[in-house]
Amino acid sequence: MTKDVIDLKHTFHLILLIGLLFPSAVAATFNNIGVGARPLGLSGAFVALADDSNAANYNAAGLGYIDAVQVGATRAQRFNGLVTYNSISGIIPFGRIGSIGASLGILAEDSEIYREQTISVSYGNTLFKQLAIGANLKLFGTSFDETNEFVAENQYFTQTSSSAVSFDLGVIAKPFQSLSLGASIENLLPADTSISDVETDPIPLNIRAGLAYRLESIAEMSAQGAAVSNLLKGSLGTFEVASRNGAIYIRTGIEVWLNKSIAVRGGYGLKNGSDSATTLSFGGSAKLPVSSVALQLDYGFQLLSGDFQDNITQRFSINLLF
Repeated sequence: MTKDVIDLKHTFHLILLIGLLFPSAVAATFNNIGVGARPLGLSGAFVALADDSNAANYNAAGLGYIDAVQVGATRAQRFNGLVTYNSISGIIPFGRIGSIGASLGILAEDSEIYREQTISVSYGNTLFKQLAIGANLKLFGTSFDETNEFVAENQYFTQTSSSAVSFDLGVIAKPFQSLSLGASIENLLPADTSISDVETDPIPLNIRAGLAYRLESIAEMSAQGAAVSNLLKGSLGTFEVASRNGAIYIRTGIEVWLNKSIAVRGGYGLKNGSDSATTLSFGGSAKLPVSSVALQLDYGFQLLSGDFQDNITQRFSINLLF
């Protein structure tokens, strides 16, 4: 293990311990890291798209437009593997009565002192063809290793685990065939996951709004030949603005399906707040037919600026479409 990695581990663990002592100073609990390699490749600009197994994590209204059973799993690594996030989700459509989804996400760090768990049950339906609504009911849970010396001897810990419940609401409008407008409000019910009697650790309200535009209509008007027209048909752009914990996030991304099996993505993000930063994202997909099931493998990575500019966030996802 290199000296830089060791120093990074020590730095991260120090930040973690400071966060345990003074949660209000870092507000890191249940940070909005996102789910899925495909959304990461779009820099997280997914609120108006929300059209695969990751939909409920960005906008539950997207479930209303999903008409096939989908199952997905993601493994994410942050800070050179010091933090991992594993998730699994599924969506089952029931026709006119809407679609139901469920997901489980677990965040852990390599010292195994701290762990976060999120369980969600989701519902989405279309009110009419151009409008869908959705909601998530979420159970948050945190736990600390009670055998760890720091935890066992620290009077701050009145308990070593906590849980809280909250919910999200979302809406997607499709005024035109190629245009989607989406918005969601997450953590509407105040949820406190503090393990101390002297501090609170609320999960911040997260508000997203954005648009997604598919280039199909442009492809129909293109006079550049079949190759360019087919490329445009498989392309889309996304844009999103989000607000969380006093910071404003601007995200944008583009997805291009080169053919029926291969896609590439790119995205850019900007955070304005007390600790401003930018992100640059890339990713791709390979879609493989397996019997009657469509198997899609997604990969995404993100470069960060600011204090963690030398680190890469990576996600690997498997999506099954039945």
